[in-house]
Amino acid sequence: MTDHRVTGEVATLVVVNIGQLVTGDPRLPAPGVVKDAVLAANRGRIVYAGPASDLEVATGPETVEVDVHGAAVIPGFVDAHTHLVWLGERSEEYALRAGGASYEEIAAKGGGIRSTVAATAAGTLDELVAAAGERARRMLRLGTTTVEVKSGYGQTQEAELRQLRAARALGTEPDGPDVVATYLPLHGLPAGDRAAYLEGVLGEGLAAAAPLAGFVDCFCEIGAWEVDECERLLVAARAHGLRTKVHADQRSHSGGSALAARVGAISADHLDHATDEDLRALAVAGVTGVLLPGASMVLGGPPPPGRRLLDAGATIALATDCNPGTCWCESMPLMVSLGVATADLTPAEALLAATAGGAAALGLTDRGRLLPGLRCDALVLETPNWLDVGYHLGANPVARVIASGRLIGL
Repeated sequence: MTDHRVTGEVATLVVVNIGQLVTGDPRLPAPGVVKDAVLAANRGRIVYAGPASDLEVATGPETVEVDVHGAAVIPGFVDAHTHLVWLGERSEEYALRAGGASYEEIAAKGGGIRSTVAATAAGTLDELVAAAGERARRMLRLGTTTVEVKSGYGQTQEAELRQLRAARALGTEPDGPDVVATYLPLHGLPAGDRAAYLEGVLGEGLAAAAPLAGFVDCFCEIGAWEVDECERLLVAARAHGLRTKVHADQRSHSGGSALAARVGAISADHLDHATDEDLRALAVAGVTGVLLPGASMVLGGPPPPGRRLLDAGATIALATDCNPGTCWCESMPLMVSLGVATADLTPAEALLAATAGGAAALGLTDRGRLLPGLRCDALVLETPNWLDVGYHLGANPVARVIASGRLIGL
């Protein structure tokens, strides 16, 4: 058995009687299951994750003990691609799409991203935080302990920055997920001069967004932003200390995947129309492929290239793409189910993609697995079998959430 012990620490939290502990330890058969286990943390960091028989961690008056009575415990989900901050609603588009209208036809009639921009850009910071906060709390109840949140529904500097401030405000909530903010200025097309808008983003936009965000992103797509425009943004972003992401090859083979590989982006997201050559290039460049099976299903496109990405040697992540138009969904457990059903992943691969893979897509090395030294973000399941996360389709398998070593009241 792999030695998971770190002695000499006093635990502030001990989770006992775990039937199956999913550690994500790459030295164990995926997904790194340890039976009859204990998980212990000291002030947010894991000090022990392994068999109860090997436990060598001290306890004290401040130690909180949680008996899970044989339930499974897994890492908290890391949702690496969302558009959580929005106002307005687009339910009519759902009906139009079901009636045969395409994404492009809906956009041409004033729907799509442009519709959400009109509502969101007019909202106050408080209104944005309140609306997004409800979604974030649902995510936490479904096991998401870390979530990436993009701007992209502003299309003016003031409105985009307001979205980023709303995202950062969500991250200060004591009983909410940890938040990573991403500046997405090239999303929908602006109503005015396209070239002037881009120049504004490259100048004042990036400078103003850099203190509020960790990443910059772009929607590289036919009918949206072209490869050369996106490349200018991504190159300029590095000068401001922002790491890069790309919405790549979602609706067509637009060149987004090749761009992500060329600039060394931390992730390329969607990839529904990416070729095997594209996926190999991502793997060689160390770019994580983020799959969004909910959006793929809603839009009726090709299935996410999960098996092809793994065969290419790339790291994969699963994410919700929670947004008002093409995937209003806060559930990472459902994405695990869809990853198995539509992306040709095994349950173990899907669970790791939703945890450690999501962390990789955000450059976070301190979470996504339950190993000593890492942040203690863990989920106590309703059942003793970790497979029920994906197997129980559409359910919430989470009984209790532990975030940064603290039991969260839901």
